[in-house]
Amino acid sequence: VALIATPDRYRARADHAAMQANKLLSLVFVFDGRSVLLGLKKRGFGQGKYNGFGGKLEAGEVMRACAARELREEAGLSVPAAALVRRGVLNFHMLADSGMKGADGTIASRLEVHVYSCSLGDAEGEVAESEEMAPRWWGCDQVPLGQMWADDAHWLPHVLAGGDVLGDFTFADQATLVSHSLD
Repeated sequence: VALIATPDRYRARADHAAMQANKLLSLVFVFDGRSVLLGLKKRGFGQGKYNGFGGKLEAGEVMRACAARELREEAGLSVPAAALVRRGVLNFHMLADSGMKGADGTIASRLEVHVYSCSLGDAEGEVAESEEMAPRWWGCDQVPLGQMWADDAHWLPHVLAGGDVLGDFTFADQATLVSHSLD
């Protein structure tokens, strides 16, 4: 890493870093016995990959409320925020400009994802496809890890087995995981 000597170049680097501040997100996995509900992302960040349901924290919103709202919007299930069990936090650093775009069009290269789970028995409504996600039930031992984010193979089996997770992941781009650590 080269040192930047001039104030103008330092200021430019600082401005770039400020544009890439943490983006706070939720991620929810719904369980029904030994099955888990995943959604195939139909558009936007992560398109073409299976994942849990979640998204960006809105202004004035607490994380559990964000998770409940995103589950309702993406899969048609209403779950009381109190029924969501906190399962961990995942931190992502995207090295290329493949991060998540904010409402102002800037790219967030650091993503902080709060992971929750709930039981289908705590939900009201019917599982339904949305404009963003196509939900599908999978056996916990048959989750399509090859069709998911590269980091999922490292932490998701632990969550599916009932564990909690703290992790840090670095991606070169949306497909290439270059480093990770788990606690």
